[in-house]
Amino acid sequence: MDKKVINLIDNVKDLMYDVKDNEMLIINIFNSNMTSFAINTKQYNNSYVVINFAGFINKDGNINIESLIEGDNNHYIINFHGIASSCHGTIKANVHVKPGTKNNEVKEDLKGILEEGTLNFMPILEIDTSEVKAEHYATIGHYPLEELFYLQTKGISKEEAIKILKKSFLFNLFAEDFIKQISYGKEQDE
Repeated sequence: MDKKVINLIDNVKDLMYDVKDNEMLIINIFNSNMTSFAINTKQYNNSYVVINFAGFINKDGNINIESLIEGDNNHYIINFHGIASSCHGTIKANVHVKPGTKNNEVKEDLKGILEEGTLNFMPILEIDTSEVKAEHYATIGHYPLEELFYLQTKGISKEEAIKILKKSFLFNLFAEDFIKQISYGKEQDE
């Protein structure tokens, strides 16, 4: 299987990909100040797509992720972790699986933490076939109090504990090499 990895840091623009037969596409996005953009993918047969997005919502913005699955034996995964520091963010993740297709798997997992802002998740699955495994999750909340308390019992200030929880929440989607790129502010395509 041919593999392409796209790592984007704070330079998010509209993306469009046709994922051909026997291709794997992994898109990793870290955005320290969410902006409006769209990602569109189309999958044919025996392909694998993973979109990992994490970042801060510091100004109003809309993220629109659309996927069309036209063939068989495809996997599609979208993971979103956002912290609404201020302002409002809307995240729409729409997957359409065409009629007559079979043996496809789709998973949407959207998670948000509210500070001073708001989030609106729209996980949409349009499944026009019975031969698909599809899951979607959407969770919006606050910092886990038990984790915050635990860190504070170790002598860490509340402010430092929140920084640790933020970093853990945002970075746990990514491989170590991309986390290093985020730290140095470098983008890379493989």
